[in-house]
Parts: sequence; C-alpha cells; structure tokens
Amino acid sequence: MYDLIAVLDKSVSQEPFVQRGTLIDLFDPELPVLTEKKVDPGKQAFLLNLDRVKNPEKPQVLASASRVYDEVVREDYYEFVTKSPLNTTNVMRILTPGKPGNVTVIDQNGTETEEFEWEWDEKSSTSRLKFENHPGGIKVQISW
Repeated sequence: MYDLIAVLDKSVSQEPFVQRGTLIDLFDPELPVLTEKKVDPGKQAFLLNLDRVKNPEKPQVLASASRVYDEVVREDYYEFVTKSPLNTTNVMRILTPGKPGNVTVIDQNGTETEEFEWEWDEKSSTSRLKFENHPGGIKVQISW
C-alpha cells in the first residue's frame, strides 16, 4: 500500500513524475490526503496509497508519530492506546468506516482532555488527529 518514488535529476526528461490516487503524504508531518503528488527531478516521495489498503472497512491507524497498542474494534467503535516520547506532537491518520460522531482523547492520568485537533476527510474516510505525546500512553476512543 506504499509508494516510494525517486525521480532522477539526470534523465531523458525533466518532467515531474505524477502519482494519482487517494494518497497520504508520509513525508509531510501533517499527513495530508492528496489526489495527486508531483515529484520533481532530484526529489523523493513516500506515500500511503489508500486505494490499496487491505480491509478498508476495518478501522485502523494508517500513519502515526507513535506506537499503537491495545486496539479494540467493534461495529461502531474503535479504541487504542498510543505511546511516544514527551515533548513531541503526535499526528495520526485513522481510517474508519464512517464519519466519527465522537472522538475522545484521554491523557496518561485517565482524564479526558480537550487539547487535541481533529478533522474528517470524507473522500478518504480518514480522520487526522493531533495531540501531545506521552510515554505513559494516550487513549483514543472513536465512535460513529
């Protein structure tokens, strides 16, 4: 499901390579969803191609600046714990079968927090979630 693209700067053409699809740019720390990515000569791209995700109906973390543990998947609910070093920001792209009605982030002390950013991308059926990491674990609960 990954596309790793490198365009040589000494080639028969100086045209950029264009990859099309439903793509997550893994070299961009904000993990945007794109419909095309142009890669110029001498440049590289690392893309997650959502058109090739196995089990797209199953909720799953597709990309994250952390490790994911203790996943729980139910018909209308997805929960997991994410761990990463202090003083780092987690940006993650999460696939769900529908638009979440509720997203809850619980800090390492077990307290629900409002200190996170969440946005939904209808075309890719993914959420972008951003919050501060903690090695003790942050719990994320998503329901739709």
